[in-house]
Amino acid sequence: MSEPERVSEPAAEQFEFKAEIQRVLSLVINSLYQNPEVFLRELVSNASDALDKARFLGLSESDVVMPLEGEPAIALVLDKEKRTLIIEDNGVGMTREEVVEQLGTIAKSGTAEFLARFSDAAKKVGQEQALELIGQFGVGFYAVFMVASRVDVDTRSIKRGSEPVLWRSTGEGTFSVTAGERAQHGTRITLHLKEDSAEFAEKWRVSRVIEKYSNFVMFPISIDGAVVNRSSALWRLPRSQVTPEQHAEFFKLITDGAAGDAPRLTVHYAVDAPVQFHALVYVPVTTTHEMLMPQQKKQGLRLYARRVLIMESCDKLLPPYLRFLRGVVDSEDLDLNVSRETLQDNRSVRQIEQQLTRQVLKGLTALAKDDPESYSALWRTFGIVIKEGITIDWKNKDELATLCRFSSLMCARDEVTSLAAYVARAPEAQSQIFYLTGVDLALLDKSPLLEAFRARGIDVLLMTDPVDEWVMNALPEFGGKKLVSVAHGEVDLDAIAPPKEVPVEDADLDELVGHAVRAVGRVLSGKVESVRASRRLTETASCLVARDGEPSANLVRLMKMMDENAMGAQQRILELNPNHPMVRNIGTLAARDPESTKLVLYGEMLFEQALLGEGVVEDPARLARRIQELLLESTERAVS
Repeated sequence: MSEPERVSEPAAEQFEFKAEIQRVLSLVINSLYQNPEVFLRELVSNASDALDKARFLGLSESDVVMPLEGEPAIALVLDKEKRTLIIEDNGVGMTREEVVEQLGTIAKSGTAEFLARFSDAAKKVGQEQALELIGQFGVGFYAVFMVASRVDVDTRSIKRGSEPVLWRSTGEGTFSVTAGERAQHGTRITLHLKEDSAEFAEKWRVSRVIEKYSNFVMFPISIDGAVVNRSSALWRLPRSQVTPEQHAEFFKLITDGAAGDAPRLTVHYAVDAPVQFHALVYVPVTTTHEMLMPQQKKQGLRLYARRVLIMESCDKLLPPYLRFLRGVVDSEDLDLNVSRETLQDNRSVRQIEQQLTRQVLKGLTALAKDDPESYSALWRTFGIVIKEGITIDWKNKDELATLCRFSSLMCARDEVTSLAAYVARAPEAQSQIFYLTGVDLALLDKSPLLEAFRARGIDVLLMTDPVDEWVMNALPEFGGKKLVSVAHGEVDLDAIAPPKEVPVEDADLDELVGHAVRAVGRVLSGKVESVRASRRLTETASCLVARDGEPSANLVRLMKMMDENAMGAQQRILELNPNHPMVRNIGTLAARDPESTKLVLYGEMLFEQALLGEGVVEDPARLARRIQELLLESTERAVS
């Protein structure tokens, strides 16, 4: 970009911006009114950078810079009567040449790109996201003209021999540069506020903005002589220097007290390579609704750049399955005004997410080992979300599987077990991890599908979260053992735990069961895929199972809930208990009178009973009629 045009003036040098730069000014001043408070974040950030630079130069180039004067600080002075806001720092300051270069040109290497991207962002995603482009192209300072009708910058460089300079502009396309009066190195910016921005001369309003964006800037920020920021950013301190009380206080601050009085787990982490960042992340004790929201609505961590808040809720710093975490990430390697649209492709952010995810999983693993009771409580609160990771995070799938907890047939109802614990207590001959999915734990516990397992003391994991269906599809094995649904395929437990009583072979009984299987198969033709004798039932007369590889009845139900046009229920296999008197009686009847109409009633009742055992009644009225028919038959026989 060419140098600004100069127009001579007796008292000062006058500079006139090119037309394209005036357009940038117009955009910044007139198009961002929805969030004018951002100007103060920009000014405080600039002042903090100036103080950092002054401290560095004072140490590294003491021979060419003035001695540092006073403690580094940022001071704001408000005057409601004059409608002015002054922000001053004793930082590095600027020379006359630097003033013209830094304040006299905007986005000198990318004005056209800024204009195009700003206009596009404003059209597509609204003013808030378009606002995030400020600073990426060097226009952050000009946010002051959203609230000020005139801005005076009185500055003096820390370099020896420099002279004070006064820069002044109304933001209407020109600025002037003249000799200043400042004696100390640093910068003093005076904003002459517009009438509709008079609120920024009020202490309460400015304090609120400082608390929101700049509360943890490392230098003290005062308003009319009173320090208003915390200065001490806990995440920047060594872990050993932060007390549990300080963590509890900060945790309540960032959660507004809605997630408990103290965190259940704290992950305090800092790294310098390959990307520099500090992180302080908390696992809450209690949950709020938004912590469990689906991915498209999830909340995120607070994102800081050099202690300045740049995003209140950044959902790109952790994977979706850790969306319940609360905390902050602060990086030296991020631009102050990084936009949401660029975060997805930001290499530093991706590296932060990878490293932070590993640290969080490491912390959860340590908690599970060191305090199983606390981890079990955590799992009951957030396990439904953590399990999602197995379906989407293949890199960390094994560690996530280790963290998973489930109810099981052999555990007390208020207890959960890990996959590793299940494997450790399984019989040596057992090469599978058995599981059953469903809607309700109490209903699953009474499922006929578990009868043979309960009788032989073989444990089965009981899963009632909707995500469990997808988790099991994504986790075919654990610890060398295959995960097997007891609602699928055939079951043969003899090799794992032989029955306590070895059944006596009875050819006549086998023949009766065969008659029953064939008769019920004819009755239910078109309703079930097939009928067969069961090796998993010990008490109940019938149950329904799916073929291996077919979706479970529970998955079909869930898909229907999400989309009524989803796949319909597949025909399943009806299993009959060969030792149940009802099945033997049906076999006897079928052998004696294969055409008996009662076989239709009995066969359909076995099917309805199997559905009822799953908590499903497809046609309550029809079931009631059949029960009535059976009761009538039974009562007639009783009185005959």
